[in-house]
Amino acid sequence: MGTTMRRTERTESTIDTVVSVGEVRFGLDPFPIIAGPCAVESEEQLMETAQAVAAAGAGILRGGTVASSSSPYGFAGLGGAGVALLAQAGHEVGLPVVTQVNEPRDIEVVMDQIDMIEIASADMQNFELLRAVGSTQKPILLKRAQSATIDEWLWAAEYILAEGNDQVVMCERGIRTFGDGPTLDITSVPAIRERCHLPVIVFPSHAAGDRSRVKALSLAAQGVGANGLVVEVHPRPAEAATNPDQQIDIPMFIELISSLGVNRMRMGVDQVDREVVRLLARRRDLARSIGKLKTERGLPIRVPEREAELLDDIRAEAKLYGMDDTYIVALFELVLEQSRRIQEQDRSE
Repeated sequence: MGTTMRRTERTESTIDTVVSVGEVRFGLDPFPIIAGPCAVESEEQLMETAQAVAAAGAGILRGGTVASSSSPYGFAGLGGAGVALLAQAGHEVGLPVVTQVNEPRDIEVVMDQIDMIEIASADMQNFELLRAVGSTQKPILLKRAQSATIDEWLWAAEYILAEGNDQVVMCERGIRTFGDGPTLDITSVPAIRERCHLPVIVFPSHAAGDRSRVKALSLAAQGVGANGLVVEVHPRPAEAATNPDQQIDIPMFIELISSLGVNRMRMGVDQVDREVVRLLARRRDLARSIGKLKTERGLPIRVPEREAELLDDIRAEAKLYGMDDTYIVALFELVLEQSRRIQEQDRSE
């Protein structure tokens, strides 16, 4: 295995993979959040949660429909009926949906109703299941097993990518340590981002063990550069059929979104700023190509009539979008000045 070039491996020429789930884009959008109950228990419980998380700003609705508990005596999930309820709830609130599958035969049940397939931590090395979900070409949420190393986690993703499906989101959900429950391995986020081109998100609910810690771990995940969150939300956690201690209620979710909000907006601004720079670089390259044609044809670098026409167009566009046209025109005068300077440098070489 050590000499095999892995599809998950980052190289100098690697472009980060963007995983699209409906209109949500992991690895591109500013910190998208998946939210919903640990388990779909009833239509009422699910719709109440779905409406609340959608209104608060969640991007994807999640709900468990099959059991993944270590105990055979817990709530087993609603199965296909739960999948149908989840799909309907997502449709009604306008969110894509994700649920987990435990066996290859479960895939057929969810294929036409679910937008993203979740692999539970207990199934991270269920290689038959990984191959099966890889062949679906649907986005996959791959949760790290409690005792898995980062390398083993990456190899699990490799099984999915080997089937031609690169739409994989890595999900850190806590590892086994000396405590009573999982401990969030926050260092795995930068470690994965250094080694792998796939987006990585954090599931603080399981690692927290108690809902009072979910907010702190969520902020930590955002702080180390995670590409998003998964948060378990229940309208009445004390009544939950599964994991009552770790699910936050609706007011706590709204507070969490508010706490993350300023940073989410700043990340959005940063994303736009980077795109502006990329567009300016493309414009520079086009200006350089035009400059070479001017040189070949003996034309002057500066054509005042053309610049005036361009600035008139920019002024009209600025007004169309309700922007200060004086400011925008001044900005583009600087852009034109740089273009002339680059063309003059190329001509003198």
